[in-house]
Amino acid sequence: MRLVVVGDVDFAAHPVLAARIRTLIEDRRAVVVDCAGVTFLDSMGLRALVEGLRAADDRGLGFALAAPSQPVLPVMELSGTTELFPIRDPEPGETGS
Repeated sequence: MRLVVVGDVDFAAHPVLAARIRTLIEDRRAVVVDCAGVTFLDSMGLRALVEGLRAADDRGLGFALAAPSQPVLPVMELSGTTELFPIRDPEPGETGS
């Protein structure tokens, strides 16, 4: 299941993202989080992604990021989490918004 995320993924928004990821994983769905439209990512947003990855791994499900935007990449690099996530290209015709 492709989950398209747009805008700021911060302390205020992370509970919604975490809940949506959790629901998909509980439904036994592999998750691809399309990050092309993310304009800001803080540590809480990153935490939602890492927790989703771990939950998917625990259930033997796939979890990947698609097209991480320029605001996402430095946060992942600084936190040392870049290598945790499989990265996919966006689907043809998708912009992430």
